[in-house]
Amino acid sequence: MRGLLKGALCAAVLFVTSASSAPVPLEQLAKPPANAQQYSIVSKAGTHGHSASWTLPDGTRMSRDSLNLRGQVFEVEEAARLGADGMAAAITVRGFTPSGDAAETFTIVNGRALWKSQVDAGSSAYTTPAMYIPAGGGFSPSLLIEALLASPDKFVALLPGGRATAERLTELTVGEGTAKEKVICWAVSGLGTSPTPVVQSTTFADTSVPPIAT
Repeated sequence: MRGLLKGALCAAVLFVTSASSAPVPLEQLAKPPANAQQYSIVSKAGTHGHSASWTLPDGTRMSRDSLNLRGQVFEVEEAARLGADGMAAAITVRGFTPSGDAAETFTIVNGRALWKSQVDAGSSAYTTPAMYIPAGGGFSPSLLIEALLASPDKFVALLPGGRATAERLTELTVGEGTAKEKVICWAVSGLGTSPTPVVQSTTFADTSVPPIAT
């Protein structure tokens, strides 16, 4: 009986905490600049929203997602800063989803990784490179994908736990002349119960980091 009462009390505390959390209002979320990389979120039913990504002058990687899926509204902003090892050193998520406040933070302080989201909070020693995967955050896991593709063995350790791997499936050359592009499809495992398809594309004249889309 004591265990049942304790469980019920914990559930009540979690409910009150979640319910009392006020998400950042829509008008206070970041506005993508004119030069942001823009994507449309579409299905056979039409366009459901948009996703934008850009980099601030100080190197902070920004993303802003807006989605309305059958009345379920997602308005999320993510700011991420990379560390010297190429992994995320700090992440801040703001906004709201159908579940409520999307607020989430991750940082590395004095050799420890610390995180807090709407579903958990914790910390661990940070001694080897590992990528934090937000419980919420932006729709496209571009930081992780870029780290995976840059890794010689296409493997990245994850925080709070686990590992991600990328397997090259196929590639296709499209377009002609200056518009000629190489499109590569990867299967990323470790993010869910089945691999996530990711498309990487770049023009043959482009030597910068190629765009990536899920």
